[in-house]
Amino acid sequence: MVAQRLAGLTLAVLLPLVWAAGAAADPIGKNDKEVQAAANPILDNLLAGFNAGDYAKYSKDFDATSKEMMPEEKFQNVRTDLLKRIGKYQSRQYLGFLRQDKATTALWKGKFSSTESDILIKMEVSKRKDKNVVVGLWFQ
Repeated sequence: MVAQRLAGLTLAVLLPLVWAAGAAADPIGKNDKEVQAAANPILDNLLAGFNAGDYAKYSKDFDATSKEMMPEEKFQNVRTDLLKRIGKYQSRQYLGFLRQDKATTALWKGKFSSTESDILIKMEVSKRKDKNVVVGLWFQ
């Protein structure tokens, strides 16, 4: 389950790790430059959608299973809770990536408006049919 750790509280957040059974998938990028080039635009769009409350923009790059796990109503409820706890997204710093099986997990240190704490943003991305899709997302 996705978890948000803040001030001693654990909060279920955005998206559980999802693997589409039998789907052809590959990790993205072979080095930091390639991973950043592929992952940054996806995260830019996702976080802009989060800040605006725009589900279509937020979920644009989710795979089908991820969209099923995070339908619009759930997104709005989770978003409301996150806004109360950490606020709106402000900025981030790329930390690196992990290659795991058929996906790449990109890591950022994020800043949000309602907390002084750093928030670890982990986004798991996989390449499917020449498209990079989000298969996991965590704010910790």
